[in-house]
Amino acid sequence: MVLAPIVLESMDIRSPVQELGAHKAVVVDTRRCIGCRGCQIACKAWNKLPAEKTTVSGPEYTSPSYFSPITWKIVHFKEIGDYDDSRSGTGGLKWRMLADNCKHCLDPSCVDVCPSGALWKRSDGPVLYDINRCIGCGYCETACPWGIPRFDENLKSIRKCTMCFDRIDQGLEPACVQTCPTDALQFMSLEEAQRITREAANDGLHVYGLSEVGGTSWLYISDIPFSEFGLPEYSEATQKSFQTQMLTRFAGIGLLVGGALLVVSKFFDRKESVEEEKKEEDE
Repeated sequence: MVLAPIVLESMDIRSPVQELGAHKAVVVDTRRCIGCRGCQIACKAWNKLPAEKTTVSGPEYTSPSYFSPITWKIVHFKEIGDYDDSRSGTGGLKWRMLADNCKHCLDPSCVDVCPSGALWKRSDGPVLYDINRCIGCGYCETACPWGIPRFDENLKSIRKCTMCFDRIDQGLEPACVQTCPTDALQFMSLEEAQRITREAANDGLHVYGLSEVGGTSWLYISDIPFSEFGLPEYSEATQKSFQTQMLTRFAGIGLLVGGALLVVSKFFDRKESVEEEKKEEDE
């Protein structure tokens, strides 16, 4: 199925504008998720994304188990503990589900590395892209800590979750949030989302997105480690800070090498000068 190109934003708007309002965010509480996949369906429906033929991914029961140009949201299923039929209830077995998508980083590395200006971040949260500007270099795919952007061979452009910016512009919640029947997904200001996430961390819960690679607009709360869902551990370092550290390091090495070369040069200059003075004295 070939999809018609969609320009997500006017090409005249290349940078964030303050009139967009406060930075928005979504809190994802895995303890509330029941794995109904309503968010996946809502994402497909609102963004007019076709269905994708998939298979159940073994022990995780996640389907689909990967992001693609037409799959922007994944629901991870994780079975925790063991079933014991000699005990009442589940005998220690429990399920945890995690609805996952583009994190809409506060300082997105995909934007930093894009050479054509096809990617940019709005001041109110969404990280967007323009398919008419994408040159298919793949830098954003490599730079993204979670491998979110995916190249669409038909459109010749990357595609990913847009945080339903077109709904936000109309004062609505993202489609996935509005559809969630248990409030596992909650839409609010970034400030409020960070406050709730910090409180969860203080209560001994696991949190994700609060500090990873500088923080994200999607913040996660769980009673099990996020490594169980396959989410990698990252420091607070952002793409820009990493680049700055590398440049500083190379600059330091350059100064060290340059200084050493200057000392060596001065040594040989002085040596030649001493030899010339000695020749003059012998004559």
